[in-house]
Amino acid sequence: MKKNKTSCIGAFFDVDMTIIDSNTMTSFHWYYYRNRRRPDLPVIAFLARSTDMTAAFVKFIWCLAHSLKDDDRVAVNKKYYACLRGINRDEYHRLAEQWFFSEKIASTCNARVLERLKEHQSRKHTVVLVSGSHMPLIKPLGDELEVDCVIATEVETSGGRFTGRILNDEPLVGAGKANAIKSFAGRHGIDLSQSYAYSDHISDVKMLETVGNPSAVIGDKRLREYAQARGWDMIML
Repeated sequence: MKKNKTSCIGAFFDVDMTIIDSNTMTSFHWYYYRNRRRPDLPVIAFLARSTDMTAAFVKFIWCLAHSLKDDDRVAVNKKYYACLRGINRDEYHRLAEQWFFSEKIASTCNARVLERLKEHQSRKHTVVLVSGSHMPLIKPLGDELEVDCVIATEVETSGGRFTGRILNDEPLVGAGKANAIKSFAGRHGIDLSQSYAYSDHISDVKMLETVGNPSAVIGDKRLREYAQARGWDMIML
């Protein structure tokens, strides 16, 4: 976290479909399997690519099936990271940085939300990105936007490879995001009753209710109805 902040007020931003108009985990999932290293021999490389894309498809459908079955983002989040087991950490990080710039992720920022983020920075508020997505996918955006801190999912590694085990106290979904914000605020002297939070989905209601000034970024009908009933600020995209 950057020092010399003059305010005890925080501004906490969800990332996917809030700051940027895409899903980072889905986007990078396909990018990784299209671009990971393969043997130099054309025939072997072709076979390896075919095997990789089949594996990518199976893993994607596996996670999607659980999402449609339960609408349980915690379960889906855990299953997504379980799929990273055995993947080389260094190659993954290299491709994550490459993905961020080649896919021009920063250019997909939602203008109205980005305007709010910049306003908080101008007021010397502590600006934090909070995402259930993987840290290597979110940190480049945090650096680009010059935010004070990024809270995202950390995954255990062993022998240079991911184990698939999440290192955070709990998945950064639903109550997990809210608890991460409370913990951050406690460590850094943030007054949550004066702070702000932004998200686009009903699953982040607990995150929004953690602060005194919640803002619903409208895209989800259920969140819009929830926000309207409580008189929350709403940002229409």
